[in-house]
Amino acid sequence: MKEEAKPLYELGRVNRLKVLRLVSIGAYLDGGEGFDLLLPLKYIPQDGLSEGDEVEVFVYHDNEGRPIATTLRPYLQLGEVAALECVGVTGAGAFVDMGIHKDLLVPYGEQNKRMEEGNRYLIYLYKDEVSGRLVGSAKLNKHVGNVIPRYQAGQTVRIIVAQATGIGWRCVVDNRHWGMIYLDDAHEDVNMSLGSVHQAYVVRLREDDKIDLSLHPVGYNKIESCAVMLRRLLRRHGGILEVGDKSEPEKIKSLCGMSKKTFKQAVGALYREKLIILSDYQIKQKE
Repeated sequence: MKEEAKPLYELGRVNRLKVLRLVSIGAYLDGGEGFDLLLPLKYIPQDGLSEGDEVEVFVYHDNEGRPIATTLRPYLQLGEVAALECVGVTGAGAFVDMGIHKDLLVPYGEQNKRMEEGNRYLIYLYKDEVSGRLVGSAKLNKHVGNVIPRYQAGQTVRIIVAQATGIGWRCVVDNRHWGMIYLDDAHEDVNMSLGSVHQAYVVRLREDDKIDLSLHPVGYNKIESCAVMLRRLLRRHGGILEVGDKSEPEKIKSLCGMSKKTFKQAVGALYREKLIILSDYQIKQKE
């Protein structure tokens, strides 16, 4: 049995495709046998194209449901999250500007609450399995946090601010995971508004598969960073941590996510600032 032909491009992503032929309405690109793609004339680069050239294009569906190419760069690609502006609301749902000629539909079933024109929302781009169309979703919990994170402490990640909370900012990490930047790590010159994008660093992986993050490199002023983390842990545990100078290294590692040596250095820094009370098996936050 002959294997069914598949396109050379991936819908919802930027692809590098070869020009097959030039026509009056644009250029046809090699999308595989039976999958030639039209790049409309208005998207041809100013310096032109020739047969055999390769061009980077984003592939999506036109209003008739046909795959089509554009050299415009979308604000997000398949499997990514971005803050997008709602530009219209219809009976089918809301439409958001994704940076190309065609706006992206966010059906009512993919909205946390009714979206309003002019507001910005965090949107995840996915392909509907039934229709094969690109669809937006504001229900991030359906698409983010479903994969176990595999990071090392100090690793660099890309974050998008999703929500301000009482302890900091909930963030989407690398479009796939949930993480937290805490208030202690905030700086006046860093914009932590909805949808803002930052480079961050993994501090530790939590048991709930979420990630504690820092805006500073782990290892840069490491003692100060670990002291900040201990203060966060103290607040989360009601001002008391049941570990101290004589606690076993395994217990310190399990509770605090650091070695006993680093723990003692961080505790020493907090003690010198008169922020904690020490005992052999406990540290307590001062009132």
